[in-house]
Amino acid sequence: MRQLRADIERLENATGVKLTVDQRKDVLDARINSMLFLQFCEREKISVSDAQVSAALAQLKSQLGSGATDADLERSLRASGVFVDPSVYVRQRLLFETYVRLRKQDEMKSALKAPTADDILKAYDVAKSSLVRPDTIRISVIYIDTKGKNDAEIEKAKELIHDISAALKANPSKFDEYVLRAGDAAGYKAIPSLYLEKTQQSKSIFGEAFFNAAFQAKTGEITPVIQTPTGFRIVRVNEFIAQKQLTLSDPVPGNQNLTVQEFLAIQLAMEKEQTFLNKVETDLIESLRKEATIKVYPENLNW
Repeated sequence: MRQLRADIERLENATGVKLTVDQRKDVLDARINSMLFLQFCEREKISVSDAQVSAALAQLKSQLGSGATDADLERSLRASGVFVDPSVYVRQRLLFETYVRLRKQDEMKSALKAPTADDILKAYDVAKSSLVRPDTIRISVIYIDTKGKNDAEIEKAKELIHDISAALKANPSKFDEYVLRAGDAAGYKAIPSLYLEKTQQSKSIFGEAFFNAAFQAKTGEITPVIQTPTGFRIVRVNEFIAQKQLTLSDPVPGNQNLTVQEFLAIQLAMEKEQTFLNKVETDLIESLRKEATIKVYPENLNW
């Protein structure tokens, strides 16, 4: 009962909403399911090590970016609807994965057959309205980041980037040479090839000044110095790619090595796998609850 109250208080504090008795019963059911599953794993000698749990937690934190803390991970899990302690959540997911691998591998292989041509065509028809490549430019960028630098360093960076800009204005053919020589020793860096889509998302990511300057330039043109909140940039537009309804053989925007057909096949396979895993989990919990004697006293949930 003490653990249940702790779970409910954690959930109420995270959401800022006091749960009703029915909602508390849902939390209790989840706690019962968890206990039954852990007891099942113990009986069946299905286990994961503390090292595996620690490694999985570290991997989850790394996905949030360098320097992510335990608190960051807990907030991220809460945002996705997970309100138990991260280590408890991870251990149970690893135990379930181990159970599937040991006991359900053959069923999984049988259920997860590759999508057929008809499956992919149906998925394409459903997703067609969103499978549009926006106007896109392929650009090269020479840049100096100024984040974390003092005023003197920023002024030095500004002088260098303007010198490069002046040299390119005098001889635009030198652009590739400047890109090739970029590095710490040169005092500036470069991105040889970058695809920039004409979308609000790209504008938000790269900033209005950079986005507008890049799309206002013509193919082959080199922009003047662009000052952004994080530094200085010079852009050359290498290619303009017009908006297009994507076909199955077209590359996915943002990933030139993956076609729409391959993307849809992967998506269908992932959906099929998730459906299979959800059914396995539901069937197991239903079986465990039938075997157990469970008595719930709703009056104890009203505090």
